[in-house]
Amino acid sequence: MVLGVENEIKPSSPFSPGIRRFIDTLVTDGRFGVCPGEVKVSQPKSGCLSTDEVPKCDRFKLTIPYAGDTITWEVIFDCTHPSNPPDFIFGVEDEGFYPNIEDIQSLVMWNPQDVKGLIYVVEELLQHYRQFQLSLLEGSRLQFEYTHLIEHTSSKAEDIELIVSRNENRIGPVNFLIKLDLDLSKIPPILSKDFSGTNSAVLLVSYSTPEGYRVSPQLFLSPAVESALGGSLHLRIPSFSSGETLFDYVPSVYTLLKNKIKHVVDSFEKREEYVSAFIAHYGRSVLEYDKASFSTMAFLFEWNDFYFIFRIELPSYFPKEQPVFYFQSIYHETKGKPYMEMFQDYPYSPRWSGNEMAERARLFILDKIGAFQKASVLA
Repeated sequence: MVLGVENEIKPSSPFSPGIRRFIDTLVTDGRFGVCPGEVKVSQPKSGCLSTDEVPKCDRFKLTIPYAGDTITWEVIFDCTHPSNPPDFIFGVEDEGFYPNIEDIQSLVMWNPQDVKGLIYVVEELLQHYRQFQLSLLEGSRLQFEYTHLIEHTSSKAEDIELIVSRNENRIGPVNFLIKLDLDLSKIPPILSKDFSGTNSAVLLVSYSTPEGYRVSPQLFLSPAVESALGGSLHLRIPSFSSGETLFDYVPSVYTLLKNKIKHVVDSFEKREEYVSAFIAHYGRSVLEYDKASFSTMAFLFEWNDFYFIFRIELPSYFPKEQPVFYFQSIYHETKGKPYMEMFQDYPYSPRWSGNEMAERARLFILDKIGAFQKASVLA
């Protein structure tokens, strides 16, 4: 979602000493908008004629991730007056975007001692830029859908970015980037251990025209959230049906994610119940079990002086998907490995309690162990 920029400038780039700290802080701490990504600083130039060896660069291109795309503005300082606030030149594609400088309080009240001053200015400009982009949809179907989304769903204006592409002949495509405010607090610690301050879920909806034709939705999850929810293969958002509205579609995706989180939490609790039941029934025979994610356990059992290992693997979609059973001989091997048999199809119901599953497993073991013993001897 974030496009690379040539000649990217690192914090050590040769800007004039009086303004370098603003740029260093911008590159290090500048994270803007619904889906914060790294800003890119490129093409440093100087507006001062000088033969000094001291760096004099005081202007540059700033590229910011925005609404599933990027916007590029030129930022201009004056190295001869480094305490003055910066000026901005907006892109050709932003024709008509002329915010009133008196409305940009961080410029009006520019504090040259505050190294975050440039960050504050960019934040305010982006707020005005959002309103400018919305004004380009005036009178269109998408303006109605956006307004209805704000007024009649849980979506907030500050959680939505939009950008309207324009050229000489047409308007579009139109991108909406919508943050989905998910409650991740109930995700088990073992699954949320990689969570950070940037956990997010955003929905990008692209329309070919302001009238809402040819819609393409995409869901983006931060890596930690995607991993906690079982990976992208287990999460498919619905297609955008013909005639469907933005204010119908966004809540449906939000509900899908809420249900997914509930499923993850419920599955974890059911796995814990299952493992606890087996430990209660066969605790003296336990070899090992996963007490963090409750996904595996192994027991050393004896039947008619024949010892064997019984191992269980619980899928992430337990109890909807049944556990996998493994019988492993401690005496015999095949091709250099312990002889083992796997069972995935046996009497099972996801509605059984953990205790009943433990008892049913005992009956299954007794039914299969004789044949397993004979097969292991012949292996």
